[in-house]
Amino acid sequence: MRKSIIIFVLFAFVIIGQLTSCNKTSDESSCDPATSFSNTVKPILDKSCNTVGCHDDLVITALNKFQTVHDGAQQIKISIQSGRMPKGGTLSSTDKNAIFCWIDNGAKNN
Repeated sequence: MRKSIIIFVLFAFVIIGQLTSCNKTSDESSCDPATSFSNTVKPILDKSCNTVGCHDDLVITALNKFQTVHDGAQQIKISIQSGRMPKGGTLSSTDKNAIFCWIDNGAKNN
């Protein structure tokens, strides 16, 4: 009886681990290739980066124009992945994934 309970508990942990990892992977890997700069990425940057003392054209170039963001896309991605940006804050995983998705799909002006 005790052996059956132990096997059942181990089996339950394996199943729960599988379900959790599947959900986590599917959320992180979902990427809409049509993610829009103007409708998705720019509002995130305006809210989290284009603020006084950060990317405000006084301290460092604002990230409010397509060409600026496009030209710096890989550096922006690296800075977000490393946790250096946004300075003094954080982005939700949804916001990070949207930016990464846009960059990984060619950083289009859409």
